[in-house]
Amino acid sequence: MPTVSVKLAPTTKEQLDRIAASLGITPHALMVNAIESTLDEQEVHQTFVARALASRQQLDQGALLQEGPAFADYLRAKVRGQQAPRPAGKPLSDLATPQQP
Repeated sequence: MPTVSVKLAPTTKEQLDRIAASLGITPHALMVNAIESTLDEQEVHQTFVARALASRQQLDQGALLQEGPAFADYLRAKVRGQQAPRPAGKPLSDLATPQQP
């Protein structure tokens, strides 16, 4: 396994030692766990951002969206067992334009 050297501020090292001791693990184990946890969280975050950007690209290329209130009415009708036509999708430009009262 490769070795990595990390320089820590004295207060951070004290905190590391204290917390590791309270968990009954070595400072090394706590650092490895913290690094792995952070890396896992970052991968999840990066995947989320990539999916959001891909969805936005689909919208920019003309994908259709459901208007929130109309779709909520449709779902309420379905839950009540009523027949209801599914609302037609609309382009983002139609939904992003402010409606005049």
